[in-house]
Amino acid sequence: MSVDITRLYFGKAAAESEAPANPERFLRTYLDRWNLSEEIEEHEKFLILGPKGSGKSAAAYYIKYDWERRFGKESVFFQLVDFDELNRTQSPLPSIDKKLVSDEVSALTDAAWKLFIGIRLLDSLISDNSCSLSRDAQVVKFISDLRAAGLASDDYPQVLRKVREKKGGVRVPVAYLDVTSKETELVSPGQLGDSIINLICRAETPNRHLLAVDGLDKAIGENDAYWRTLAALIRVGEKISRKLLTTGNRNVYLMVMCRSDVFRRVDFADAPKIAADSGINMEWGAELQDFRNVLLWEYLARKAEIQTEQLFDLLPAFVEVASGQRRISTARYILDFTRYTPRDMTELFKSIKSRASTYRPLTGEQVRAGADNFAQNHLLHEIKSESVGLLPPDATKRLEQVLAALPSRIFNKASLQQAMEEARISDVISLGDFGEYLFLQGAIGNYRASSGYVQFYHRRNTAAFDRRGPWILHTGLTYALNIPFAEQPSGA
Repeated sequence: MSVDITRLYFGKAAAESEAPANPERFLRTYLDRWNLSEEIEEHEKFLILGPKGSGKSAAAYYIKYDWERRFGKESVFFQLVDFDELNRTQSPLPSIDKKLVSDEVSALTDAAWKLFIGIRLLDSLISDNSCSLSRDAQVVKFISDLRAAGLASDDYPQVLRKVREKKGGVRVPVAYLDVTSKETELVSPGQLGDSIINLICRAETPNRHLLAVDGLDKAIGENDAYWRTLAALIRVGEKISRKLLTTGNRNVYLMVMCRSDVFRRVDFADAPKIAADSGINMEWGAELQDFRNVLLWEYLARKAEIQTEQLFDLLPAFVEVASGQRRISTARYILDFTRYTPRDMTELFKSIKSRASTYRPLTGEQVRAGADNFAQNHLLHEIKSESVGLLPPDATKRLEQVLAALPSRIFNKASLQQAMEEARISDVISLGDFGEYLFLQGAIGNYRASSGYVQFYHRRNTAAFDRRGPWILHTGLTYALNIPFAEQPSGA
């Protein structure tokens, strides 16, 4: 029996909506390309990096459900701290300013993150009846004292203020401090984080405790204090993860999910080393590969619960463009509309599916209609929303205006400069920085007329960005903004 595309499921745009709605299907259809479960389980990695839509949030849910399947639901304790969700009722991270964070007091910012993360891991362990800490009256009182002192808040800026004040303290059980003079020892807010991490490392439990920190791809701020705060989180996360490994506590885990272009702004000496040694980069494909071999097809087929070849069989062999004068293989046509992320593929195929007819072969016209709708209603919106906090507000507001003013799909430096001037953003951001951002987001690529070579990096890095130009606009944006397909820009 032939497969009907209108009956297939291609996933949802957000893992936080898809995973809890049907955990069994989510786990069954998840493609673990990076061997995530083992890497996290062995404390090899803690940092998940990738473009927006690459599946970072989904990775945390996958670990949770995979462990529940293997060890039993009652044996897995999972907490998700989503700063995007917290921002609705708590102080947003970008609200942090230089009054709270500066180079001179970076140690206090680190101390506040240790306290913030440590308390959540400790809470998880206390809720575990099989954990040694849950049966310790002094530890239970310690947690209560932390809450009474306002140090257990979900509001990180509030925790940071408490640490900055350097007032008061909380008594920590001496059994976890390696001192014997008193039953408890008074510890200042700035030192409590280290005391709590030491306490956690001594906990004994047969169960698994995972804390996942997410929402860092949305909570973006312009001020330097925010970036120093984020740097402190990455730095502290690496220290905690390493300590959990070296002290032998292999049942407590930390995961931090961060957008790769956001991570580029995290400026501290060990950032590249941490990314290399403790990070997983979720990248799904490269344009130079054979279009049918890109792993996104396997991802999509897994979601639909069919074979990859069956997915290809659903598609027409080619799509006609340029009023029927050119034919492009459908696999290439579809991938060219995406930025090589699972979210783009999911949303694109949902759009194509909405144009399909029940139990009838998919036509090239239906693929084109679905791709056009995707480009206008998803791709363009995503690129604009991703610029918030990474570009000046005026540049974000007029991003679409700049791109729509380009004279052709292939354009040069002068054309981009003119479009920026017409949109009145040339005085708030340089052409080089703006072009680099567009390159990083996969909105434009390097173009070499002599070789016909196009180089899109789709948010991997900016090292290969050619600031001299010329450049080529992403296919989906070209359609969405109705930019002429011309071989050369006017005046080139």
